[in-house]
Amino acid sequence: MIPDTGRRPAATAPGTAPARRRPPTPWLVGGALLLLAVVGCALAGVSPVAPLFLAGLGVVAARPVPGLVYVLIVLNAPLGLWMTGVQGLVGDAFGGREYVLSVSAAAVVGVLFARTALLGRWTRTRLLTGAAVLLVVAVWTLIGVAHHGAAQTLVGVRLTLVPLLLLVVLAALTRPQVLTVLTALSWLLVANAVAAVGELAVGPARLVRWGFEEDRAVRYIGDTFRVPGLTEFNGELGILAGAYLLGYVTLWLTRRARPARWSWHAGGLAAVACLALSTSRSGALLVVAGVLAAVLLDRSGGAAGRRRARLVGLGVVACVAVGFAAVGATGARSLFERFDVWAGLLGGDLPLWGLGIGGVGAATTSRVTAGPQVFVDNYFVSVGLQYGLWAIVVLVAGIGYGLVRLWRRTAAHPTSVLHVAVLAGLAASFLVIEAWEYPGAMMCLAAFVAYGLRLDDPPSPAPWPAAWPVAWLAPTPAGAPTVYSTPDAPAPDATSSSTSSSSTFASASADADVDAPTVHPAPDAPDADARRA
Repeated sequence: MIPDTGRRPAATAPGTAPARRRPPTPWLVGGALLLLAVVGCALAGVSPVAPLFLAGLGVVAARPVPGLVYVLIVLNAPLGLWMTGVQGLVGDAFGGREYVLSVSAAAVVGVLFARTALLGRWTRTRLLTGAAVLLVVAVWTLIGVAHHGAAQTLVGVRLTLVPLLLLVVLAALTRPQVLTVLTALSWLLVANAVAAVGELAVGPARLVRWGFEEDRAVRYIGDTFRVPGLTEFNGELGILAGAYLLGYVTLWLTRRARPARWSWHAGGLAAVACLALSTSRSGALLVVAGVLAAVLLDRSGGAAGRRRARLVGLGVVACVAVGFAAVGATGARSLFERFDVWAGLLGGDLPLWGLGIGGVGAATTSRVTAGPQVFVDNYFVSVGLQYGLWAIVVLVAGIGYGLVRLWRRTAAHPTSVLHVAVLAGLAASFLVIEAWEYPGAMMCLAAFVAYGLRLDDPPSPAPWPAAWPVAWLAPTPAGAPTVYSTPDAPAPDATSSSTSSSSTFASASADADVDAPTVHPAPDAPDADARRA
């Protein structure tokens, strides 16, 4: 019997160290600091939404997939965020600045790019490419600041770099991560299609009474109402739908790449509806040019397979043409008017080094712009005006070289057909719109490019593919596993103790068989049954 000494029994056994208290987790500390920040803002008369928004922004920017989904929503559903009051709530928290969401999306892209760069391995080619891009951006940023001011130039830098950074970040993802991003994009297209149908049913007059901006969210082509969906205007919706439809159709034309997720099929149907209701001819040109390039420049498979792909591609082109003819969006008068505008812009007193980044295009329509708005509707002309006429030659030569390299690559790598379609469609859309300055659509194309890079990967995570054309733009993840070329590579650790013990016993037995001499039992030795008996 243990005597009652009146003392509290020890928490640990005699002779052992006392248990240490676990330190508070970072989430607990962060939650306490966030609570203090919210209370402090409320007492100071500042909106408590600001610290909550900044904390949430930090959480989504810490991981690539949540950060990219956040960027996807902000870039491709700004009108939806306005209608639900999210844009106004966040803007009021920062002094009525409604552009906080778009700036935050660019900040998340920058954080994700920095994370990709720090966790990757940079080769000499990647370092030289990155240094060249930084040098060009730095020089023409200074030229832009001298020509039209720092604010407009920074807007142009953001519009120029965000698609490129998104391409690098998406190309560094694993295959399951890219699939998640594309699935989220599919549902976003479905939401845009539902909104577009609803706007068409409500009518433009009532939308204007609800607060939709006329001549931007509510636009006409002749007597046809051009719906914006959840984007800011119909052109943005059309090129987004064209980008998704191009990737979706090209996957059907690529061997071993046909989409199987029903959410992707729903996104494809939604993209068709968005493209038709937006009456965006630039989005239609993106689809038509990309699909034609995919069926004409594909060297993989046999003659019968290529013939079927061409028939499917021509059928898609015919459907797009019939659809636009049905809604009355086949006029070419605006295209001929643009020829005079381009000739006037390029024929002026343009310096050899151009006007600098942000001199023309979407940067001139920003709220921080002090100068006149300059609409170009041709990205080749826009590049020539910003960087000089020599830049047009370099851009055209680079696109041509890329198409030739990808055309040769399709013979051994059928998944390169997807890259051919994206590059050709993008080049065609450059002729009628500054497609690069639509970051939502460029993110969609970059997601399909990243998926094309991962189509040849095994189901398990694999190292960074060293394939052309864009894998060398981003660094190799530092934690990528090593693939051994020998078929006898040791298998990973077993997931169960029974498997581990069995393999250990087998290896020990094998070692014993090799090292120890073979011992034969005596003829009169009793068998196992006799021993057990």
